[in-house]
Amino acid sequence: MSTDQIDAIADAFNDLFRLLRDADPRDKAELYSRIGLRMTYRPGPETPLAEVCTPASSRVFNWCPRGDLNPHAR
Repeated sequence: MSTDQIDAIADAFNDLFRLLRDADPRDKAELYSRIGLRMTYRPGPETPLAEVCTPASSRVFNWCPRGDLNPHAR
């Protein structure tokens, strides 16, 4: 991808994040529910854990066309 394409994608994500930040809490809850976002908070020095749990059938990418590029993978 070109630098301009990457900049355009980053700008689009920034616009989406800004929209989400300012959204009504009920709308945020609906969106988080639909994408399977789960937040876990553990009191103490730990940080919150956020993960998106979606079924494999809903994923856009579930494989890499270039194969496994991690030489340390099991």
